[in-house]
Amino acid sequence: MAANERHTDHELVVASDGSIPADQLARLGVGPGAHLRVVQEPATRTGGSFAGSLPNLPDLTWEDFEKASALARHDVSGT
Repeated sequence: MAANERHTDHELVVASDGSIPADQLARLGVGPGAHLRVVQEPATRTGGSFAGSLPNLPDLTWEDFEKASALARHDVSGT
């Protein structure tokens, strides 16, 4: 498609036998014998689920965090 072409989307429903009903095509101005090109719409990612990907960790309080931070500072300082 050239940059200056206007693109208009139309949604059509394919019947159970694989055809597109003539009335849907007619309202778009497509008559019998017209050649159509089907363009597949790219799949949209809905995002994966992170459920269950993390271990069950205990709830920590602010005091627990402060204690762990003090221990980490002590380990890093070597004292």
